[in-house]
Amino acid sequence: MDKDVSKLTNSIYSGQLTEVYKLNSEPTVAEYMNEVRSVDRCQKMNIELLTALGLKDYIEKAVDRGYDVKCAGVDGCTLLHHASMWNRTDLIKYLYFSDAELFAKNRQNETAHDLVSKYDQKEADYMLQWVECRQEFLALLQQTRTILASLGKSEFSKEEKKVAEAACADGEIWVQKNRDASLDAIRTKKEHIELIVEPFFREKLRS
Repeated sequence: MDKDVSKLTNSIYSGQLTEVYKLNSEPTVAEYMNEVRSVDRCQKMNIELLTALGLKDYIEKAVDRGYDVKCAGVDGCTLLHHASMWNRTDLIKYLYFSDAELFAKNRQNETAHDLVSKYDQKEADYMLQWVECRQEFLALLQQTRTILASLGKSEFSKEEKKVAEAACADGEIWVQKNRDASLDAIRTKKEHIELIVEPFFREKLRS
C-alpha cells in the first residue's frame, strides 16, 4: 500500500473494487468529495480514475454532491475527455445531461471528439455524434424562436408564423420525451423541422 496516496487510490490501483464500493455508503459528503478529489502520484484525481473504469454510480454521487463536471485535471482533461477516450458511453451521455462542456480542450488542445478519433473508440464516437446532433437540434429550436420574436408584422403571415411556432413546440416536446432516441431519429426530426423553418432563416440572412 502506498502511504502517500488516499485509501481509495490504493483500492483502485490494487483492483480491490470491494473497497471502492464501500465508498458508496460509508463517508459523509465532505469525506466523499475529499476522496474523489484526491490525486495519485501522477496528479490524476480519483474521480478521473473512476471515470476511466466506468464506475458511473460514483460519478453520479459526486455530481449530486456538487462536483463540477466542467472541472479539468492537471492535464486539462475533463471527465468527458476521460469517458470518451475510455469508451464509456453511458458516462458520456450522463455527463452531457449534467452540462459538461462538449468542446473543452485539454493541454494538448484536444477535445473529447479528438480523443475518440485518436484512440479509435467507435462507440464513444457514436455517442458524441448523438450528443452533438441533439445539441444542434436544441440550438435550431432556440434560434428559430429568437428569429420569430424579432420578425416585423409584414414579413410573414400570421399563419406562417403559427406553423413555425408549432414546429418548434413539437420539436421541444419530442426531444424532451425521447431522451433515448437514436441518432438517426434525432437527425430525421431535426431535418423535418429545418424544412419548415428554413424560410425564416433565409429572410433573416437577407435582412
